[in-house]
Amino acid sequence: MPADGAGPVSVRGGSGSIAADVEQLAAFATVLDGVADSLAAGLRVLGHCLAEPAMIAAAALDPVGAAQVAAQVGIATAGTAAALADCAAVAAGLRLATGGYRAADELDRRLAPAVAAGLDLPAALVPGPAGLQARLTADPYLADLAVQLATLASTGGVPAPGATARLAGLLGGRYPDGTPVVTVRPSGPGADRAGPPRGTADLIRALALRDAHDDGGGAVDVRILDGPAGRRVIVDITGTSVWNLDPRRRTPQASDVGTDLRALANQSSVYERGVVQALRQAGVRPDEPIMLVGHSLGGMIAARLAGQLQAGSGFTVTHLVTAGSPIGLAPVPGSVSVLALQNSGDPVPELDGADNPRRGNWITVQTAHGERTVHGRHSLQAYLAGAGDLDASTDPALAGWRRSAAGFLTADRVCTQVFQIRRAQ
Repeated sequence: MPADGAGPVSVRGGSGSIAADVEQLAAFATVLDGVADSLAAGLRVLGHCLAEPAMIAAAALDPVGAAQVAAQVGIATAGTAAALADCAAVAAGLRLATGGYRAADELDRRLAPAVAAGLDLPAALVPGPAGLQARLTADPYLADLAVQLATLASTGGVPAPGATARLAGLLGGRYPDGTPVVTVRPSGPGADRAGPPRGTADLIRALALRDAHDDGGGAVDVRILDGPAGRRVIVDITGTSVWNLDPRRRTPQASDVGTDLRALANQSSVYERGVVQALRQAGVRPDEPIMLVGHSLGGMIAARLAGQLQAGSGFTVTHLVTAGSPIGLAPVPGSVSVLALQNSGDPVPELDGADNPRRGNWITVQTAHGERTVHGRHSLQAYLAGAGDLDASTDPALAGWRRSAAGFLTADRVCTQVFQIRRAQ
């Protein structure tokens, strides 16, 4: 949606999402069940009271009064029984509606993009300026369709997106993973001169700066923030640095194609384990909130870590920011607030064959920046321009996310440590 002074952004998920409303319907159905149970319990108590010997004896002594009480009890009982039935009926209707909304949303999610992309597939195969690259940037869902066709063909018809992860895991297993070697690198003069981040654009800008100076691949920033909200940590994880399509070619870089495939399959990798080591070497404490920020492969690693670090590693991840990353299948816990940036024409976020979840803790934002090439739409510079749109947007979901991340965006001081993650040779 348009934002004042910025390009258009399309927001899915967050506190105002359809998924959040559906969850509210389901929760209200549960509340109505509780009301019905309470009414039924009240009727049972009333029945027990009327059957007490003292009540029966009193009725014999005052038959007129007893008849009046019986009439009032009958009216109350009938009204309560009707209310009970209404509560049960409305609760059942809400559950049916919830199931219907979810089923319709899932059907739309599965079929609509594939159908639209399938109509464009023949034209996408035409060589020349209007060929595959132009079509991919015009309609990135073609990448999603290609992934689904490839996985269906290679796994005997197993439905995507589960087959996508399975295929990626099979291919990734052909690459050596290895043991991480984590070394400290000079942060460089003026690394913290810009000061702590104040918005989404600052988060992406810092990531782009690290990516531009990622000599040798696998560079990770651990930024310690101090301010009114206490100590917090931002971790910047860079993307793929080596495109070694031949798995027999062993590379020292942890951020290679093998790691790409493992991350796409939701499997542990040398890069992911190296980031955990970097956090420990940086002295990050268990109670310090962590925001993970990553582009492309870095975003996939960050999404994996969001779940792994919460599962007993001694770290506390509260926020995840990704740019151009296929993370629809990542097991991100509901306690982590997710902001996923996707640039129009960037096919990379479609490579997992799955849309991002539409949940209250998960916001997916689509922007439109960069040259109309695959590289141009996937570049960090394109995402940096899109992040500026987010900061200018008044969308309620984005405003809510900024409030939740305020502790990371209001710090007074920042100190950056730079680590390089390599594969032991």
